Amino acid sequence: MLDQSPFSLPKPPAAESDIAFAGRRLRQALVRCELAPGTYVHEGDLAQRFGLGRAAVRVALTELAGAGFVARHARQGWRVATVDGALASAIVEARLRIEPTLVETPLDERSTALLGSLRGAIDAVIGRDDPSARTMAQQLCRQALDLLAQRTGGFIAVWLRDLWDHTERLARALELAGATPPATDPRPLLDALLRGDRAAALLALQHEQKRFIDAVAHGFLAAARLLPQDQPVSVRSRRARRSTNDRKPSTTISGEKSR
Repeated sequence: MLDQSPFSLPKPPAAESDIAFAGRRLRQALVRCELAPGTYVHEGDLAQRFGLGRAAVRVALTELAGAGFVARHARQGWRVATVDGALASAIVEARLRIEPTLVETPLDERSTALLGSLRGAIDAVIGRDDPSARTMAQQLCRQALDLLAQRTGGFIAVWLRDLWDHTERLARALELAGATPPATDPRPLLDALLRGDRAAALLALQHEQKRFIDAVAHGFLAAARLLPQDQPVSVRSRRARRSTNDRKPSTTISGEKSR
């Protein structure tokens, strides 16, 4: 739920369970790449690091595995999902398929009032250079999108939350690799929805999707130039390597070799 003031961050409910809190905190750590893509993590270490119960960590990781953020590996722990071209392609395809549901239902009076307030708050901070303003703009934009997602209801709202969390994680990984993509700007979409212009809203959504696709493509190209490159090898060495392994591993955005 959104606070009445668009500048206030959502507060966790007082009766939030240990499992719910663990799931929220670990999801946040994954989205922000506090847990590096491609690395292995262990329940005991996570419990100690974030001040969580080990049982709650296990349940939270199991739920996060269902959303594609981690995968369990016997005797190795939990592997954080890599950020690579396959993930980027899956995010793009999912956004193209699911996000158009945001414009299908007209806004009710309450949603119009909340989105109008958020729209004005976003205008006040977006585009500013200071870190606090950038963080606030990102949070406000996400609150606006989450409000639109709530109106879709059911499974779609859950899918959109997971999809946007994966999108934020991809952007954060690119940023850490030195290729910061432009921030999301939902203002044209919000303006069209507030006017009740569904056709304009769909066009604004498609424009933002294309902007994201272009930014990710450029980001991966830039990150590839910044990541460490393999040392050149002789023709004889290359032939020997190919005899045991016909395919050379590709480099993920985190710089780790994918298996």
